Amino acid sequence: MLRKRIQKKDDGIIFELVDKLLLPYARQTMPELRLNLPIIRKRLNDCTTYVDTAAGGQTVGFVSLKPEKDSVFIDMLAVDPKYQGKGVGSRLMRQAERVAALHGCSQIHLWVDDVNGQAQRFYMRHGFEPVQYDPRLRCYLMSKRLR
Repeated sequence: MLRKRIQKKDDGIIFELVDKLLLPYARQTMPELRLNLPIIRKRLNDCTTYVDTAAGGQTVGFVSLKPEKDSVFIDMLAVDPKYQGKGVGSRLMRQAERVAALHGCSQIHLWVDDVNGQAQRFYMRHGFEPVQYDPRLRCYLMSKRLR
């Protein structure tokens, strides 16, 4: 089930997902990078975040979205490895597209680390294409035009 993030209920799990699944890639270009729950909470508060819950209501994945002028920026997306390949990420991506449509946006974009081939393939399966590379961050900007 998809729902909006509930800070007290979800932020600890979101932090664990970020720490385990996203931070290792970011640290390849910024080894000194440190995050803690208050930093993640501030970042989440700057976004609209949706979580996907498994049976029993436990958060198993999330997507954080920032509507911009004519697009939605996916700030973070992560799915617990036990639930990857089960449609959780696809549901979160569909939610991102719904939010973009509600805001009248014509595209969605995100940054993905160049060494995160699994994430790149996932995004390409969902219609994203790389449009820019930042060698300093070692990340691709990927974008998807909406109908």
